[in-house]
Amino acid sequence: MRPPFFPLLLAVMAMVPPAEVLWSAKAAEGTPLARGGSGNANAKSPAATEPGPHGHRLITVPGGEYTVGCRGHPTNPRRTVWLAAFWIADAETTNEQFAEFVAATGYKTDAERRGSAHIFRYGLPEWKWMDTPGACWRFPQGPDGPEAVKSLPQHPVTCISAADAEAYARWAGGRLPTQAEWETAARAGSAMNFPWGPDFDPKQANTWDGVTHGRSTKADGWEFTAPVRSFPPNAWGLYDVVGNVFEFVSDLPPGVEEKSDQPLTSARGGSWWCSARTCHAFNLLDNGTMAKHGSLPNQGFRMAFDPPAVSGGSKQG
Repeated sequence: MRPPFFPLLLAVMAMVPPAEVLWSAKAAEGTPLARGGSGNANAKSPAATEPGPHGHRLITVPGGEYTVGCRGHPTNPRRTVWLAAFWIADAETTNEQFAEFVAATGYKTDAERRGSAHIFRYGLPEWKWMDTPGACWRFPQGPDGPEAVKSLPQHPVTCISAADAEAYARWAGGRLPTQAEWETAARAGSAMNFPWGPDFDPKQANTWDGVTHGRSTKADGWEFTAPVRSFPPNAWGLYDVVGNVFEFVSDLPPGVEEKSDQPLTSARGGSWWCSARTCHAFNLLDNGTMAKHGSLPNQGFRMAFDPPAVSGGSKQG
């Protein structure tokens, strides 16, 4: 029987059996979305942040045509998409918000039903993942680590699966964003790899800073996750679109087909674990897939909401 954990990114391939690696994206460092122009046919600024359900702060993304992807990218090709107007949360869903859902519904996550999650442990040279009994959203660093609700209430909820994120979204009256919606909102009119420009700036996002004397250097201030809104937002007011946690989206990358015996999910934006020596997907372009019911401490989600009677689609461009 296959284990429930499947890694998201190429860098993990050196540490797990090849059969467990389903797919990963190749990073395109320094490659802009488009050369010249804003990269978006409709780059007008959304409305100001407004209060949403269950403490989510929402930003309106106007409907229209947008450009996403990059020429030559194997799973995120350059294309024109038409999006209906939608709302998107300015930040990732927190432990406190997820706890409200659990208290109201009695929901048990995949990791809780399984009795374990794959979590980060220090190893050589920098990292490894271990299936750890008792690890779940309540104890994302394992049962000997901090309790999320008490110690990390404003950190993004992790050690949840995409199925768990979808369950929360239904309860909250929303959904996960699509690949195109996530990228459009994360880019906020930019054509670059990062919200702030073409080059990575470690002061702008929570990513992996390396190890000194056996522990994280915490050069960005955080060893693992950071509280949401700890780093500067993008031009439309979205926080942590790069780094902190990978954010689940509702559809698979173009050209990736789901296998009948293994439901898949996809995520965007990179995480606290990402670096040049671990994973390279801490940008606005790359995407990856993993098992839909897998649970990792560097994955979370951001909510999307539909205005009444609105629908959208996409087209190649």
